[in-house]
Formats: sequence, C-alpha cells, structure tokens
Amino acid sequence: MKNRSLVALLMLPPLMLVGCAPEKLACPAMGYVNLDAVQLDLSGVPGVLAVSACFGTNDRCTPVPVTRDSSGRWLVPQKPPFVQPANASVPIPRIRVVATRADKSVTDHFYTVGHTPPRGGCDNSYELLPVKVS
Repeated sequence: MKNRSLVALLMLPPLMLVGCAPEKLACPAMGYVNLDAVQLDLSGVPGVLAVSACFGTNDRCTPVPVTRDSSGRWLVPQKPPFVQPANASVPIPRIRVVATRADKSVTDHFYTVGHTPPRGGCDNSYELLPVKVS
C-alpha cells in the first residue's frame, strides 16, 4: 500500500507538488566586473592642454598620456600601460589624473572611480561614472 501512495505522489503534476509558489530564480555562479574605459570629465579644469592618467596599487603609478577619442572624450583604458603594475588585478578603484593647463598650471590628484548601483537579479552589471577632475 505504501508503494502505491509513493507512485501516486510521484505521478502528480509538478505544480501540485510545489503548490502555488513561484519558481525561484537560479543565477549562474559568476560575478560581474566592468573593465570599460574610464571617462574623465575635465569641465572643472578649463583650458586643459594635456592629460595623463594611471591606475596604481597603493596609490603609486606613473601617469601615461591620454588622448581624446574621435568624439572628444578623454577615455582611460583599464589595461597596461595605464594599469600599473601590468599584472595588477583590475579593476583598481582609484585613478591618478594629471592635467596641464594653458597657463602651465598643473592639477595632480587621485580620484575614486564611481559606478551605478548593480542592476540586481542575474544581471548584476553596473556602469562606470565619469570621473570629475578638479
């Protein structure tokens, strides 16, 4: 008799076994790291002629010249020679930016690379925010 009850239970449709609760979402076991180039917002430094930048561990790195892309944006790739040392784990959350103005004044600071909140769910991706240089 017990065997017939077990067989009958196994033959029930899956919905009847779990009730009316929705299925749980199972995400793949992987993280998301954004390795896009970091955009520099130089609007706070008028008259900029040249820009150098780097990502360094322990706030140590030697800035490398950055050129504007075809749309006029200053983008710093998260790869060597900008990432120092070349075998450092990326992303590095801080960037050093050196900007030279027409009047020969220089600004040289480390900035935190900000990002949007993760999207959540299985798509836990995020966008990098432009770094406001001052």
